[in-house]
Amino acid sequence: GATVVPVDVDPDTYCLDPSAVEAAIGPKTRVIMPVHMGGQFADMDALAKLSADSGVPLLQDAAHAHGGRWQGKRVGELGSMAAFSFQNGKLMTAGEGGAVLFDDGDQYEEAFLRHSCGRPRDDRGYFHATSGSNFRVTEFTAAVLRAQLTRLEEQIDLREQRWPVLSAALAEVPGVVPQS
Repeated sequence: GATVVPVDVDPDTYCLDPSAVEAAIGPKTRVIMPVHMGGQFADMDALAKLSADSGVPLLQDAAHAHGGRWQGKRVGELGSMAAFSFQNGKLMTAGEGGAVLFDDGDQYEEAFLRHSCGRPRDDRGYFHATSGSNFRVTEFTAAVLRAQLTRLEEQIDLREQRWPVLSAALAEVPGVVPQS
């Protein structure tokens, strides 16, 4: 039943513009969802302050932010939930699937129940505490992702090395302004 309210992006990063978010927050706003793209981050300091001031939580879309950092902190260390995707077009891929990081133990426990068919972690009698489904990553998927973790930093470095070449080529296309 949610209604998505898109807001404008910062023209330098192509990520969520905090001033546009502030203007869009209303009494029905339930979450602020910055999308980090291609190594670029939304201004998480400004968004964290806006979240704290408004009481509207942050949920980061980190599907393209594997290994990314904001002010020296990794995306999972920024004090809000972050959702990753492992779909085939992402930096780390296992074909499908994802992961959610939580900054709060209660949120984690609720998510655990939902991903584990509604069963608490200590349940041995199939007593469901809530509705849920099987959202668990398979052992094969985990093995593929674990192997990719060993080369993630190398892939990020390679992307950073190649960006100047791609950026220069994009800048020659009329009307295209590469990210800064």
